Amino acid sequence: MRFKVSMINDQGNHHEETVIANNKEEAKRNVLGFIPHSTVLDAKWVYK
Repeated sequence: MRFKVSMINDQGNHHEETVIANNKEEAKRNVLGFIPHSTVLDAKWVYK
């Protein structure tokens, strides 16, 4: 499944990443592995 994860970094910049994962928690962990200085706001399932 694909999830769109919304994040905010320590400087206040908002950005989104689309990742492939089995569930929401795995998507959040994957994104934090790529961008460790960000805080995850939300993860939504994306159809496509």
